[in-house]
Amino acid sequence: MSLAVFVDANILFSRCLRDWLVMLALDSQHTAFRLRWSEAVLAEAFYHLRRKYPDAPEQQIERWRDRLDQNFPEAKVTSWNPNDVPRPQDPNDHHVLAAAYAGEVDILITSDSDINDFQACLDQVDAGIEVHHVDDFLCMIADRHPHLVRLRYLSQIAYWQRRAGSTVEAAADSSNEALDRAGAKRFAFLLGTDGRFRIW
Repeated sequence: MSLAVFVDANILFSRCLRDWLVMLALDSQHTAFRLRWSEAVLAEAFYHLRRKYPDAPEQQIERWRDRLDQNFPEAKVTSWNPNDVPRPQDPNDHHVLAAAYAGEVDILITSDSDINDFQACLDQVDAGIEVHHVDDFLCMIADRHPHLVRLRYLSQIAYWQRRAGSTVEAAADSSNEALDRAGAKRFAFLLGTDGRFRIW
């Protein structure tokens, strides 16, 4: 069975990271990994989206929630209890650990700097969950599923070409720069330098 991966709110908040993870999961028909989240994680992510884009129409924000619900009907973890896991250093992340634990996932991905703290809390209850930075997770998926990642990379480049009317090379640079800004620096470097993902 494919990896079950719980996604922190800071990943869903980033359009670049969200697009990559969602599309890789869908492109593989959920065989590379299965995404999981909770209602609390979605609420946190979209709360911050509204704060960042206060003038965005409500339907524009809600469209993403609808797409996630439609494409990942089994993703939402329910009946989680913060009392089941130790409280991390940042109490606002307690619900993330609790939902990941309740979801019996294999991996929790985040862009937080508190990865070691998250791991220590989950290890205290023998959760069997590995905590990864999203950059490390994407690099792992690239190593395990290079063909899948290359096809998605080509789709991302085509998107940047349409958006900017640029060359393939410039579009690839734009795609990689977006990943770099989103915190996936190693993954961006891998796409730009590894022969498995060469596009010309």
